[in-house]
Amino acid sequence: MIIYSGIKINVRKDEVTLDGGRKVMREVIDHPGSAAIIPFITKDEIILIKQYRYAVNETIYEIPAGTLDKGETFFECASRELEEEIGYKAGILEPLSIIYPSPGILSETMHLYKATDLIKTKTNHQADESIKGIIQLKLKDAFELIKKGEIRDAKTVCSILMCGKNIF
Repeated sequence: MIIYSGIKINVRKDEVTLDGGRKVMREVIDHPGSAAIIPFITKDEIILIKQYRYAVNETIYEIPAGTLDKGETFFECASRELEEEIGYKAGILEPLSIIYPSPGILSETMHLYKATDLIKTKTNHQADESIKGIIQLKLKDAFELIKKGEIRDAKTVCSILMCGKNIF
């Protein structure tokens, strides 16, 4: 049963039968899916954004990302978000992985990409975004920020660790 219907998400409450016949209630957030991109400005240097996130009441480091628009593919979403948020197009945009950001409550499928051979364009921040800045840093320095707890965004942590597996 849908208990809330929003612009991009719905929240529903379902009765589910578990193993052994036990019935429980589950609240699920239905999400159309998203794409996230780790942009490489050089072979070992990435771009992150600093963005205020209301749900955690913090400005955090993260890679560019966004929700699919209606009729859009994950690849198209990744290309659009990269340009909107940091002002670059990818010469090469390659898939890294598909993850479930929070499968206990969220139906979202997130496609992770690696962007290289970047071409400078211009940003086009959306009205509902609160991007505070863009930073460039070495991948190994980003890894250190993860270890220090300064990068805590799951998609960003996953992408950095995946791309750094050969240098750490």
